[in-house]
Amino acid sequence: MKTSFKRAARAAVISVVIFCVIGQLACGKKEATATDGDSTALTKPAQKTPTDTEGRIKLAYEYYRKQDFKKAAELFLKAASKGNPEAQFALGVMHQNGQGVPINFMEAAKWYEKSARQDNPLAQHLIGLAYKEGSGVPKDPAEAYKWLHLAAEHGLPEHQEARDYFATLITPDLVAEGLRRAEQFHMYELAALRKAREAEQAKQVSTPPGNGQAVNN
Repeated sequence: MKTSFKRAARAAVISVVIFCVIGQLACGKKEATATDGDSTALTKPAQKTPTDTEGRIKLAYEYYRKQDFKKAAELFLKAASKGNPEAQFALGVMHQNGQGVPINFMEAAKWYEKSARQDNPLAQHLIGLAYKEGSGVPKDPAEAYKWLHLAAEHGLPEHQEARDYFATLITPDLVAEGLRRAEQFHMYELAALRKAREAEQAKQVSTPPGNGQAVNN
């Protein structure tokens, strides 16, 4: 087996572990709740599907815990299509691992990159690995280094180690190009994202709940 295939398989395992952590899936462990004596509550998620993004994500995790991956994927897709980076990342993991959807590395990379562009470090790490391996996207060492560097900037040691190790495998010119692209991401995409989020927060503050009309000061 070629080393690149081994690395790709390892990346898939890492993605499952990350998904378990960020989704609080507990990987087989069950948190104690007030409904522990109710077997129905433990085995069957609520049937009423919420219409808000946060509610859909919460219910998607419930279905995921029950290993109803198809329903979980459907709910994550609805939230991901609304631009939610957490759902986009989760959907990428499910496409990479064939959970509720066919294995499709191109779809996985697509959703990872959408989430990564919203500054999700987990997605940035995995799309970096995708560009490193050419998994679902063309192999591009500079683009791989860009995303691995952006993920590492969030401070997680595992991401920093992955970036630093990858730097030893490519030329200094490719590292420099990756850093240039990362700087462009900061200057343009990330700056625009922050402005959009600030505008949304300001809108929520100025709009009282219930009537959708701004407060007149």
